[in-house]
Amino acid sequence: MTAEVMWEARWEHSECGASGEALFGDEESPESGHDGCGEPGVVGWYGQWECLCGAGGDGDWEDGDPAVSHHVCEDETADGQDDDMVEEAAA
Repeated sequence: MTAEVMWEARWEHSECGASGEALFGDEESPESGHDGCGEPGVVGWYGQWECLCGAGGDGDWEDGDPAVSHHVCEDETADGQDDDMVEEAAA
């Protein structure tokens, strides 16, 4: 996972219209819990993500699939530490 990427997403069942919302981290696979519906169709998700660095984006996927931003945060150094943390440690 990249530096603190969070998703805010909404799911909806294509046939019955049931829906819900969720917050979760990057690369997680959210599930709606809408398994007991007797209607055909799929549960689709649409969400927007935001990183602590201010970058953001969106995506869509089906229930149970991972939500991945593919964000490479420019605020992280190669060793995974935040640039501000490295500067504070050097002071």
